[in-house]
Amino acid sequence: MELTLENSPAQPKIKTGMYLLETLTAGMYNEPLAIYREYIQNSADSIDLMAKKDKDFRVNIDLEPMKRRITISDNGYGISSEISESILCSLGDSNKINKNLRGFRGIGRLGGIAFSDKATFQTKADGEKIESVQEWDCKGLREYLNTPQKKLSLTEIVKKITNYKQTNNKKASGSYFKVTLDGVKSFRNYIFDINKVKNYLSQIAPVPFDLNNFSYGQEIDEWLPKQLRTYGSYNIFLNNNPIFKPYRDTVKINKSAGDYIESIKKFEIIIKDKKAAYGWIGLRKKMIGAITRGEGTSGIRVRVGNILIGDSHLLDGCFREDRFNSYIIGEIHVDCPQLIPNSRRDDFIDNDYKTLFYNAIEREIGFSLSKEIRQKSRIFSTQKAKNSTKKISISKGVNLKPRQDNNFSYNSNSTKQKIEEIVTMIKISYEDCQTRSKILDKLKHLHEAM
Repeated sequence: MELTLENSPAQPKIKTGMYLLETLTAGMYNEPLAIYREYIQNSADSIDLMAKKDKDFRVNIDLEPMKRRITISDNGYGISSEISESILCSLGDSNKINKNLRGFRGIGRLGGIAFSDKATFQTKADGEKIESVQEWDCKGLREYLNTPQKKLSLTEIVKKITNYKQTNNKKASGSYFKVTLDGVKSFRNYIFDINKVKNYLSQIAPVPFDLNNFSYGQEIDEWLPKQLRTYGSYNIFLNNNPIFKPYRDTVKINKSAGDYIESIKKFEIIIKDKKAAYGWIGLRKKMIGAITRGEGTSGIRVRVGNILIGDSHLLDGCFREDRFNSYIIGEIHVDCPQLIPNSRRDDFIDNDYKTLFYNAIEREIGFSLSKEIRQKSRIFSTQKAKNSTKKISISKGVNLKPRQDNNFSYNSNSTKQKIEEIVTMIKISYEDCQTRSKILDKLKHLHEAM
């Protein structure tokens, strides 16, 4: 029997309840610091939309622990008064798809709702005097969610806890988007820990290299924009202090030992005969020992739009031993439409390209670096064993008095090696200053004279 409109089954009615909003806020952003990434991501997209690039674009993050307030603002594109209501009042809808922009799911601005009592969004487009404002009663939302007998649909709950308005008293020039979170709190108040926030932003945000401490930053910055559709670094300030990526010419292995970067190696990741990513790794002098976690640089980091995906351990599985990834510093910048970050940006959406991407890194990067690390580790262990044998010989009374004849000469290579070690320790132990520079210059001249 054929089904007709008269006897066909009734179409199911889709209903979205208020608990979906909890999933999109507290459930999505269980890591408090992730809210900074979401707002910075939107700011970077807003700045990229500006036609004029000669303006001093910046993102300001201001923490006020005593007031329990966080403010994040940018002077990017802003939102026109004509479309601001449809954008600010929409959930899970975005006009950024297929525009080479970082955010595309329309939920990023909800991040702060889970950690504040009130969230206010203010925006204005250039050439307009109208400012559009949306307010969220986050405390009221939690009260509704904790009262099961008051079940509301998603639309009903949003209408009850939000307020949209416009004011017509601003200067026409200038554009901006500003987020203000009031009544902010999180587990152990990490969200206000300025050192934790600074460390987090330096690793995850699209900030510049510190060219005073990382000699290869300019070379990377000149190369990557030529390869990628979406790449840029942005001036981000935390309480008026600029944030930089943490890379330096030196790396710490432990409290008393270190290594330094001799050069960088640039590479490409090919998937199905197409270039899918571009990367660089720092080539260490010794490659002995893992870089300490406190450095914030260990591990090859994966980035999309110059924003971190996952963390420093995302590529551990691409090495023969997971720990080998911690021996390396470097970045892989993905530029492939099929490699899509998931909602939490802790990995990519599962598909065939994700598998091919990780396989390519394992084959082209992980295996060769693992082999080098093991080889240098064996050489180091052999040398260490020889040194131990020499110490035993000394304890048995071997005569080690230096030769007294006129033909005695020092070992030039050994002296050069010691000078290199001294230079490394000075770089690791002391910040950049005039005294350090003078010492390093003198050692450099002594080294060259040998």
